[in-house]
Amino acid sequence: MSYKIFEQLLKMNKTTVYRVSKDTGIAASTLSDWKNGRSHPKTAKMKLLADYFGVSLEYMTGQIEGGQIPRLAPDFLRIPIIGEIRAGSPIITNESVLGYEYADVSDTDEYFYLKVQGDSMKNIGMVDGSLVLFHKQQYAEDGEIVACLVGGESATVKRFHRSKKTVYLMPENEDYQPIKLSTDDFETGEARILGIAVEIKIKL
Repeated sequence: MSYKIFEQLLKMNKTTVYRVSKDTGIAASTLSDWKNGRSHPKTAKMKLLADYFGVSLEYMTGQIEGGQIPRLAPDFLRIPIIGEIRAGSPIITNESVLGYEYADVSDTDEYFYLKVQGDSMKNIGMVDGSLVLFHKQQYAEDGEIVACLVGGESATVKRFHRSKKTVYLMPENEDYQPIKLSTDDFETGEARILGIAVEIKIKL
């Protein structure tokens, strides 16, 4: 691994050696030894760092782009994938970080990815395994795709529709039924919008 690539990733992700050490379990002294040439990283640790930064092992080793240090677009920042969410029947939300994915955003604190399970939104291309980028907000306009907590603990991805004091979370698959809520559910905390979908990524 070229330490220049590691430093580039630190800068692009606005993080520090200390933070990477804490998150990955790789000792800060080990990273320092790599920087000073006292040791060389083994493949397992390079793979760990590649997964942490959301890049390929080839990226970490500089084995792409004609041997030059690979570069990402400067506006692309690393966004956490905070858990899985079902696009069918709601399931319990797991907010532990599953990994990271890059997105063209200006502020990492304002966005999150969720990994979709199920096929209730397949008609808009949100298939099982999709990564959906959400902008954090607790309100939605009619027709927007939302990540919504239901029952205070479980979550689902649906299209938001409101009719007076009734809210419908609409699927994009005729095999599923809408989820019917009241605006009072949002007042009491029984339901809560987590964010608005802005992008779908499908891993082939």
